[in-house]
Amino acid sequence: MKYIVLDLEMNPIINKFKTERHICKNEIVEIGAILIDENFEKKSQYRQYVKPQYNEIGRRYEELTGVTNKLVRGAPHFKDAMESFCQWQRECCATDEDMAVYAWSENDRRQMEQEFMLKQMQLDDYSVLSCPWYDLQKEYCTMLGLKRMITLQAAVGAMGEAFVGRMHDALWDAENTARIFVLSRNPENFKKVMKPVLDVLQPSSPMTYSLGDLFGDKLKDLKVE
Repeated sequence: MKYIVLDLEMNPIINKFKTERHICKNEIVEIGAILIDENFEKKSQYRQYVKPQYNEIGRRYEELTGVTNKLVRGAPHFKDAMESFCQWQRECCATDEDMAVYAWSENDRRQMEQEFMLKQMQLDDYSVLSCPWYDLQKEYCTMLGLKRMITLQAAVGAMGEAFVGRMHDALWDAENTARIFVLSRNPENFKKVMKPVLDVLQPSSPMTYSLGDLFGDKLKDLKVE
């Protein structure tokens, strides 16, 4: 079993393209991913800048993400970028090996689906989209008994750690998401690390379930040190 922890950075499609915006309001301009193996250890990483098709990256989003028009000038468009990403995934994972994708919120999967529709690409042609996807933000907040979702930065801070790298950089966001993912796969360590902050986070109701109840079969083969 392998896990890909994914993050995408996006740039809005401008209002000039009204028909296109009805299908998809953004274009992906950076893909960042971390590969985690069955022992929950980092094995590889991936970064790809993507040249937008409809309009240049707005100044606000250049400043927010660090992805500039200069950086994407020689980058592939979305179709070629996705082929490169799936090639990396195939090189890292055996053909018959199970794989799952984790991202912080459902936004990345939704963006993929909408951009594939906009650019008339078939989801089934890309291996990384044919495997199960999971929303780690939702899982993490549920584990803490939180009713509201919290940001990636807040989630890292709740672990008593500092955010590593630049926020809104796809690879660094994937790296920090992967740290949360690895901790969450070890229920004993998760409870130990997170116990001091449960009161600070003000859970909406006491936890009335175990981590095993929450994750089911996904934890059945987990070895806890």
